[in-house]
Parts: sequence; structure tokens; C-alpha cells
Amino acid sequence: MALRNPIGIRYLSGARLRRAVVAGAHRVIASADLLDRINVFPVPDADTGQNLSATLWAVLHGLRGCRASGVGEVAQAIAQAALRGARGNSGVILAQFFQGLAEGLGEQVRVELSGFSQALTRAASRARQALAEPKEGTILSSISAFARRVEELAGRLGDFVPTLREGLAAARQALRESREILPSLKAAGVVDAGALGFVRFLEGIVRYISTGEVDELARTMAEPEPEKARVKYEPASISFRYCTECTLSGTDLPCEEIKRAWGELGDSVVVAGGADFLHLHVHTNVPARALEVAARFGEVNSPKVDDMWAQHAEAFGEPKAGAIALVVDTSCDLPDRIMTRHRIHIVPLRVRVGGREYRDRVELTPGEFYRLMSGDPQVGTSQPPPADFLEVYRHLGRNFSQLLALVLAKDLSGTWNSAYLASKEVSQPGLEVEVVDSGTLSGGLGLVAWAAALGIEAGLSLPQVVELARRAARQVKFWGGLPNLEPLGRSGRVPWVAGWLSGRLRLGMVISVGGGQIRPVAPGWGARQLLGKVVGLASQAISGMSRPLVVIPHAAAAGVAEALAGRVAEAAPGPDAEIHIVDASPALGVHAGLGAFGVALLDKAWVEQEIERLEEGR
Repeated sequence: MALRNPIGIRYLSGARLRRAVVAGAHRVIASADLLDRINVFPVPDADTGQNLSATLWAVLHGLRGCRASGVGEVAQAIAQAALRGARGNSGVILAQFFQGLAEGLGEQVRVELSGFSQALTRAASRARQALAEPKEGTILSSISAFARRVEELAGRLGDFVPTLREGLAAARQALRESREILPSLKAAGVVDAGALGFVRFLEGIVRYISTGEVDELARTMAEPEPEKARVKYEPASISFRYCTECTLSGTDLPCEEIKRAWGELGDSVVVAGGADFLHLHVHTNVPARALEVAARFGEVNSPKVDDMWAQHAEAFGEPKAGAIALVVDTSCDLPDRIMTRHRIHIVPLRVRVGGREYRDRVELTPGEFYRLMSGDPQVGTSQPPPADFLEVYRHLGRNFSQLLALVLAKDLSGTWNSAYLASKEVSQPGLEVEVVDSGTLSGGLGLVAWAAALGIEAGLSLPQVVELARRAARQVKFWGGLPNLEPLGRSGRVPWVAGWLSGRLRLGMVISVGGGQIRPVAPGWGARQLLGKVVGLASQAISGMSRPLVVIPHAAAAGVAEALAGRVAEAAPGPDAEIHIVDASPALGVHAGLGAFGVALLDKAWVEQEIERLEEGR
């Protein structure tokens, strides 16, 4: 619907705000690659585009479920979604901008330009307050320039269209000046990525209010290759290695005290939100300590730790002949810190809950999925489209000459086919992509990926890593305890009659997963009996291992998982067992049901022996 008319736009309703923000979000998402390429400040880790996109994807999904009509209510929905889904320095600042806007609009049903300009001024102030050490020449400068210009013109014009155009021009001018304000930007020959992201957001809004069109580009559409920032590969220049984030829930949360406490652990501290919910961000060398400090003030959720040294190397290190990147789908269950440590890249599966679709671990965590699943049994998963794999392959292909994609069992999902089709579409010269069917999923796939990552770090060639992964897939032991077979019956993986009887008789089943198959092992009544049988199988297997790696995935069964971890630790032959409890991938939970749990085992000593054998055979 076109919005151009002789009168212009004299007021903003909830519906208009929703459509404008959607338009702005799509403009930023379409520019993500450019923003990553010019990302220099505060550290050159090439993720500003990804972070702003993730933040705005969260906003888009929040708006999808929003039924509010008032402009204040819609603004509140935007702020809440942004705070929960914010990623990175610029993403958290943008979330705080939305928080201030919501506070300024209050409970208004519609707002004229003068009232909107006052809300914008509050939003700019709140964005600046979120930082422990605000810097000019960043996204803050573009936000402030935009808000000031709108305030200057609001009383005189009274029309949103020309006023927001002028505000955009002011934000662009602040963006151009960023190159001269920050020495790192001048040396790299770029403007600030966060500021450009905000300008792109405004461009999408102005285009929409002027033409009624949303500038939404297909994610796979080819874009002109932007010039890369002139940045040397100098990981030592990054003082603090880990970008650490979490959300914090509580009552009367002391924002300034939290800001000071995290400021003692690093820099780039951003604290966004209100008295009962905050999103925290810091660059630090001690991420575990940062999360521990946050827990003193409230309930910590959604912790995220990124290795900026590794991101810097991928973005600005020269491509190396033979360098291998490892890609998995999100049915792979490993702790986030291990995925980060070994730079394992993910392609998200799609998750459906209550008629809505999410990207697993991008828009919805496994823990949140199980919370929603408990209230709505109509859930499901589907494989990523080939375009999602293609996007990851092309991104990694800038810095790696070889890619290994390890995916869940081909006989259990169409994910392998998507990964394979995408590998055939990659047209970049000098890029080799190998797609391997792991024959397993969840913790089993996690251990196969872990073994492959160790092989890559040892310097094995791509064919050798492929061989190691396939041998590890045959070596992994993976058992699960399913208290209820009804979910498997609904999915067709067991006869529906068996699933129906299981639900009536409360009969569960111990299963094994491997070789592309889910096989029944032994029936059991209740979690305790199932736990005992899984413990027996795992204890026998682990007794023959020297340095066992253990992954225990569970679907909202933390107590059972902890009991299983304790029993497995007791059965381990020595003190070297490495045991990890994780929320199971929705790919497992959907078919295994709430309360399901499992244990996957692989001997690290075996992996190291295989690596030595392969090295000797070069």
C-alpha cells in the first residue's frame, strides 16, 4: 500500500510503526555482508552485520506475534524482542535505543511528530547511557544526529515524511564524519559499521514511508563485492579475546552497579534494558567470571561467548592453501564453549512451534523450545533449505580453501541433501566442499564433529579429516532413554500403534542411534528404570576407554541428566573423563519427546591414535 499523498503523514499509529520497523530491519539484513566487511571498531572481528541482523530478526519474530494496535504497545513489543535477541555491541545499543523509544511513547495509541521527536530524544539518550564509555564516531553519533534533526524540524513541519528524510541526511553526515573521528576507521579507510547499520535501518524506513515499498532482498541474491577494510592481521591488538553476552532477569536490577562490575573485567561494556530485564555485553578475557558476576544480581539466561581472535583471523587473515573450515547443522549437540573453541560453524535447522517457524539456536534456543513445547505438543522440525548452506559456504570460502560439512543421518533427515545440493552450487574457484553423512545426530554428531575438529587442528588434509570423521562415526556409542514412544509414533519412526500403547501403558524404550538407524534396545517403565538400563550400557562401554569424551543431551530432563553424569563418572576408569550436559537439539527432542535423555561416548585416546596413524600415512 503506497503512503504518498498530498497531506503527508501527520501521525504514527501502531500499524505504521510496525511496518516501518519491518522495512528498516530488512534493509539492514540485506546489508549484513557489507557491514561485516567494514567492521573495525571497537575490534576488527567482522560480525557487526551478523549481530545487527540477529537482533533485527528477533524484532521481526516479536512483531509477527504482536497483536497490539497502539504505537506505545508496538514500541514495547519491539523493545522486548530486541533486548532478548540482541547480539554484539551495536545490537545491544540498538536494543537500548528501542527501549528508550518505548519509554518515550508510553501508552499512546497514536503520536504526532512533536511527541515522536521527544521519544526519539529519550531513545538517543538511553542508547548513550547504556555504554560505560560512550564513543563519538559510532552508532551513537548517527542516532544522536538523527534525533536532533527530527527535533529541530518537528514543530515547523509536522509531517513525518520530509522530517525523517532530513533526519536520515543528518545521520548520513554523522556517518561520513566517523571516518575522521576514530583513528582506526581512518587507517582502515572505512566508516563505522554500527553507524552504517543504523543509517541502513533509517533508509529502509524512509523508503517505505515515501513509496510504500519494503527493500527486502533475497538472502541468496548476489551483491556487489564491497571493498574490504584495510586491516592487518594482528590478533595481539585485540586486548580482550572474548565477546560475552547474557540476559539478566530480576527485580530492581542496579544497572550502574552492574556496568561498573563488568567494567572491571574488560571493555566495550553495554548494559541495556530496564529494572527487571537487562541485556549485558562485554569484551573480556574471563567470560566465565563475567557470567558468574552477573549471576550475583539476578537470573542469567542465554549466555553467549565468541572468540574474537578467531573471528579476526577468519576475517582478515590471508586465505591459506589447505585451510579447512568445519560446518555442522544444529542437530549437533556440543557445549557452546567447545563449538567456539574449535570454530565449528553452524547451519540452523528450522523449528515449528504453534504454527510459527524459527531458526534453531539463532531465533530460538533449545531450552526455550522445550518450554514452548510443554505448552504446545504440535511441534516439528525441518531441514534447512540449500540456500542456508550456500550462504555459509560462500561466507567461509573467503578465508578457507576447503570446507567439511558434517550433517545428521541421511536416513533420518533431508539435511544431507540440502548440504550436498548447496556444495554443487558453490562456484568459487579454489574452494572444495566435502559433505559427510555422520549416520547419527545430537550428542553422537557432536562427538564426530569434535573428533574432526581435533584432526583439523592437528593439520590433517581434508581427505584425512573425512576418513577420521567416518571412522569416529562408527566408533561413537550413543544410547537414549525415551519415556514415551508417542512422539516417535507420530513421526512414523515406530508404528503408530506402538506409540499409542506406550502412552497408555507408560512404557518407554532404550534406543541406540548410529549407522543412520534408531534401534530399540530394551523397554522400561519410568525414567528410573530407563536410567538404570542406559547407565548399564554406558558403564560397560566407558570401562574400555582411556580418556572418554561424554555428551549427555536431555529434553527438559536436567535432573535425570545430572544423575546420569554422576553414574557415568563413577564408571569411568580414571579421572580423565570429560563429561558435558547439554540441552538436546530440537531435532532429537521433537521425536524423542519431553523427558528424553541420552549419552554419547567416544575415547579421545582413540581419536589421537587415529590422528597419529593418518599423519604417518601421509
